[in-house]
Amino acid sequence: MGTTATFTAELLGDGHLSIPEKVVKALSLKKGEKVKAVIEAEKFDKEGFLGLSGIWKDKSADEIGIYNKILEERESFGRGEVKL
Repeated sequence: MGTTATFTAELLGDGHLSIPEKVVKALSLKKGEKVKAVIEAEKFDKEGFLGLSGIWKDKSADEIGIYNKILEERESFGRGEVKL
């Protein structure tokens, strides 16, 4: 098995998935090159998420969105789930 990368992708309007540029570079991918993909749908369960901790139960959708953006920024700096 070769080098692997875990990342979150967006399903594009034409049915394709986007691959972050840093992953393309890290894996030295070329246009048209075949890759193996394992896909898992990511669902956000707000009720379940808020029930995990008392501090989240009074948070607005905007506040939760800010938290999610912070997690995305951490991931883009290599402190998230991306492992190359």
